[in-house]
Amino acid sequence: MGPMRIVTTGLTLNHVEVDAPPPFSQRMSARQWLLVDVAWAALTVVVTIAAVVTDHHGGPFGSGWDIARIVLVVALCAALPLRRTYPRAVLVATTVLAAFLVAIGVHGPVTLITALALYTVAANNDRRTSLITVGAPVAAIALGALLANGTPDWGATVSGPAVVVVGWLAGENARTRRAYIEAVTEQAAEREREREERVRRAAADERVRIARELHDVVAHAMSLIAVRSGVARVVLDTKPDEARDALGIIETTSRRALQEMRLIVGVLRNPEDPSVELSPAPGLDDLDELIQRVGDAGVPVQTHIEGTVRPLPAGMDLSAYRIIQEALTNVVRHAGPTTAQLRLRYAPDEFEIELTDEGGSEDGEPRRASNANGGGHGLVGMRERVALYGGRLSAERTGRGFRVVARLPTSEAGA
Repeated sequence: MGPMRIVTTGLTLNHVEVDAPPPFSQRMSARQWLLVDVAWAALTVVVTIAAVVTDHHGGPFGSGWDIARIVLVVALCAALPLRRTYPRAVLVATTVLAAFLVAIGVHGPVTLITALALYTVAANNDRRTSLITVGAPVAAIALGALLANGTPDWGATVSGPAVVVVGWLAGENARTRRAYIEAVTEQAAEREREREERVRRAAADERVRIARELHDVVAHAMSLIAVRSGVARVVLDTKPDEARDALGIIETTSRRALQEMRLIVGVLRNPEDPSVELSPAPGLDDLDELIQRVGDAGVPVQTHIEGTVRPLPAGMDLSAYRIIQEALTNVVRHAGPTTAQLRLRYAPDEFEIELTDEGGSEDGEPRRASNANGGGHGLVGMRERVALYGGRLSAERTGRGFRVVARLPTSEAGA
């Protein structure tokens, strides 16, 4: 298992790196640990029995006591390989057996068995459980040393609990290190998820923006084409000159729309290609041309400007143009031949667009049900553009006509 490298960014640390191999305990398999425990238990049994046979121990002497020592050592060491499966039970058993062995003069490796059992419990439980657990082995082994052969064994009273505490500290260190690595890994994963979410959100916003631009271009052009083609069909035989003019408008409008669509598609296919030529984004300065095209489609527009004309931010200028374009397209598409009033009001803290048409239809009834109820992508697009700047949009019938009002905040606070 190779080294692990985690890079993350926090609120208090600008750069955190973990570039170290995982703990030794995590690099060994369960089977390898079992073999280590068996080997350590066997070694402890051999060393302790040798000490018992050669009388290298304290406490009471005699064959009976020696047999008791050997039995307790074997039982103590037999429990060690089970410490990963039954950590708490093994800790209790090794603590009791080690305390008895210390009390009858057997020291040395037996306390290490308890230290290993405590290490397992401390490394795999929370700090509160670990702190509660460490007290019992320390007290039991210290008590066994104080009661050894009726005379306190002060050396064992100090060394035995010290060995157990070392095992506990090692377990605490392993637990803390593992928790730190898990926390850093989780932070890195969370930041990666946030980054992916930002990418998805940006892609979704971009798709909406592109769809809105395509709709504005195509819907406006197709509405003019539909109206003028209808006129050309009706007057083709009786008024060929008027039909010819209508076909000319259709040709010009379709060519312009096709050119704009090619530019958009070119940008989508080559987003980083500097050779892609982009035409300037339309704005309020292009309203005269837009109104002329709408007039050619049979909807004369009278424009009224109130307040002091001033340049708007580039994004707002484009949005205002597209709102007017979509509102006029709806007039051409749904009202048929009629007239429209466009009012632009420059207030100190906002820019207002108001478009009102007189309505018109062959049967004398207004045809605005779908738009009035908020249906259609055009009205949705207008609402999105207005909402982008924290503005307000209203669209409602006025008798047989229709009225659209868009208010865009121009003050710094409103924007």
